[in-house]
Parts: sequence; structure tokens; C-alpha cells
Amino acid sequence: MPELPEVERARKLIHETCKGYKIKSVDSVEDKIVFTGGDDHKSFVQEITGRTITGCERKGKTFWMTLSGKGRFPVMHFGMTGMIQLKGQEPTWYRRKPRESSKVWPPRFYKFVLNLEPQPDSVGDEPVELAFLDGRRLGRLRLLPDPVTSHPPVSALGFDPVLNHPTLDEFQNLIAKKKGTVKGMIMDQSFSAGVGNWVADEVLYQARIHPSCPVNHLSPQNIKDLHYQIRAVPLKAVEVNAESRQFPEDWLFRWRWSKGKKQFKGKNKAEEIDEEGEEAEEIKPAGKDYLALPNGKPATITFIEVGGRTTAVVEELQKMPEGVEIKPKISKGGKGSQSKKRSKGNDSDDGSSGLTSDDENVIEITTPVKATTARQRARSDKKIKLEKDGIVQNVKIEIDEKPSRKPRKSTSKSETEPPTSTRGKSTNGKPRKSKLTARSIKSRGKGSQINLEDGEGSSDLSDLPSDPS
Repeated sequence: MPELPEVERARKLIHETCKGYKIKSVDSVEDKIVFTGGDDHKSFVQEITGRTITGCERKGKTFWMTLSGKGRFPVMHFGMTGMIQLKGQEPTWYRRKPRESSKVWPPRFYKFVLNLEPQPDSVGDEPVELAFLDGRRLGRLRLLPDPVTSHPPVSALGFDPVLNHPTLDEFQNLIAKKKGTVKGMIMDQSFSAGVGNWVADEVLYQARIHPSCPVNHLSPQNIKDLHYQIRAVPLKAVEVNAESRQFPEDWLFRWRWSKGKKQFKGKNKAEEIDEEGEEAEEIKPAGKDYLALPNGKPATITFIEVGGRTTAVVEELQKMPEGVEIKPKISKGGKGSQSKKRSKGNDSDDGSSGLTSDDENVIEITTPVKATTARQRARSDKKIKLEKDGIVQNVKIEIDEKPSRKPRKSTSKSETEPPTSTRGKSTNGKPRKSKLTARSIKSRGKGSQINLEDGEGSSDLSDLPSDPS
């Protein structure tokens, strides 16, 4: 999601292209999720129309336009896929390739379009149109009184590493009573506003701190390095206007996205898929094949889950402190999974996972596992293998494809007498309904029987019911 550097780029764009312009009219669409704070899109439009943009400010990932006259200011948050776009220009996209074309106006998924009219003291003398768009509807638009920083949710934010970074002594006091993981702490927006997933991973990599390290196990040198890097990383990103191709070549950011798979489109064209499943820009340094360690050897980048977010770790450089045990915890995925639970607030980067063990010296790391449904599991059961004593044995599946037939009527006395055996029969002589077991599953529709036995051979399980129950 767009983090502090990307939001600062949007703020700068508005400030440099729209300052001094009058909001002549506003085109908006109804969205009860994005427009929040008690105002719908109509009241939002009514309160800002006719006023002049005097500037644009930001704190963390939240930014707002300051306007002339009486009334509240429009406050914006991008969420995961929010963007700002000027007519005739590309949107302020974040690493992903924009699906929105600069030639299409108004853009898809727009929430509002400002029709701006130049004034004698405006930064330009031509009409301007500015749009806020959000395809996933995870962004937020609200109106807040001046000063915006004195009202929630902005008032609840912590320090901004670029705007008001604390001194080392202040920083040490802030973390003195903190618990949980260090990544969870710095992603908490009430602690450090604007630090999201990729910024947190970069900060911790540059500081050589394991993301799952408990806060109370940070050494004095760790704290100094963390204090420095939590400002240095976003500051460097802001200096290059969040242009990821200009980030330093030794940044983890330039290499972490290779976790995604390759997807081919058209003629031998491969597009990298990023962690969120979106097409992404290739940002690896030209002429280099790997992130190099200080000794020149390739770094080993692994991925774990910390604070509910995919976390990149360089094994050779980010070590856990002595005495702190890493206890792997596999996420089962699916409904109710801990890995899927997120804060219901407006910002999902709260990072409030912390320690999941009663022992402060034991950290549980959740490895992301793809969630599967009952139907998906049934499909995967077409190829069943059992690993026993180090030898993989195929499961033998015998299928009786002959449909069950009703016995022919006979007048023979011997054939009309009830059978002596009661196997499979109830006391009244009717067939007994047997429960489905793992070794005997009666398929639906064809009456075929599937028997599973250890041994060689395999068979298609196309008749296996998706839900045996």
C-alpha cells in the first residue's frame, strides 16, 4: 500500500499544481464506504465548492488540502490502492503498473473530480482537473475542522519520521514500555505515523534487526540504529519523490518483490506479480542478479509473517538475540485464521501483533499458507501420497464402475427365503445405512465404491464427493 513516501509525492503534486486555484465545481460519486466521518459525497462537495486551495499538508499516510473561507478541510487517506491523478497525466501509482490510462477521463474508480479555475495568485494560469480514485474502496475521504492535527484520526497519530522525528532520548522513552515485536511497534501508526510494511522491513534490514525481535530485547546499539534508520529510509525515498527505480541498489525494496511468480502475457512477455497479486514494475538494478551481502555473496531473502503482514528477512544479517527462541507457527488459513484478522480501523498497518507466546523469550512466527476450501482440498486429493518411514507410497484406489442393480424377481423357494447372514442388514431385513469412512466412500450418482488401500497404483477421483458429510 502507499506509505509515507508515496503520500508525500501526492501532497507535493497538489501543492505544486493546484495551490491558488478555486474549486469551481466538483463531480463525485456515491460511496458510503470511502466517504466517512458522518458526511456523504453530497455534503462533501457542498462544503468545498467555491473555496480556494491554499496548500496541502500531510502527517503519516494522511493528507489534506487547506482551503480559504469558513468550513472544514477535505482529508484523504489512500488505503491500499488510492491515487491522485491530474487530467492528462499518469496517476501517482505505487510500484504497480497503473491500469488507468491518462487518456481516459474521468478515470475509472474515481470518487471525486475537482474542476479548478485559475486565480491571479494561482501557480498556473490554465484550468486544472484533479481526481481521487480508489479501485478497492479501502481509502477514506472525510471533512475535518482546522487545525486537522487536533482532531481524530490525525490527532491519534504518532511522530512523523520526516516532519517531527524525536531525539534519541525521546525515542528511548517512547519504546521503554512497549511490548511485542519491533516490527509491530514501528508499524503502529500511534507510534510512528507513515511507517507501513515495506518501510518497516527496509528500516529493520538497514538496522540489521530481526523483525520478530521483542522490543525489550533490543540492545542499546539496536535502538540507536533503529532511531537513525526510521528517519533515514523514508527521508531518502522522499528525496527521490518515491521513484522506486532511484532507491539505492542495496535496499531490500529493490529485491523483495521477486517472491511473486512470473505470469506470461502475449508473446513471451513476463510480468512480475507482487505480494498483493498486482502487476508490478521491474525495479531490480540493471546488470545485477542478486542482493549482495557485505562479503559480495548473495543474500538469502526469506518471508515470514509478522504483525499479520508478509515480512522479508535477510537471514545472514538479521539475527535474533541470544536466548530468544523462534518457534514456527503455521497458519492454517481459511475462515477465522489469525493470519487473516486485521484491524477494523482506517489504516491496516497498525502492526499490533506482538508476542503470541506466554514466554517473552519465545517468538512465534507465522508462515503464510494459502487458505483452501473443502472443495479445493477434495480436488487436491486426486493425487494422494503417504509418506511413511521416509518412503513415499502411492495410495491404491479401486473403483467399481458397475452400477448397482436390483435383484431379479424369482419364484424359486430357495431364492425367496431370507438370507441367513445379517451383515449389512438391520433387524427388519432392510439394508442398513452405513456411515462413510476414510476407507470406504460411496460416490453419489453412480453407486460406485472407492476403496483406499496402501500400495501401488493411482486412479482418478473424479467421482469423489466434494463434501463427504
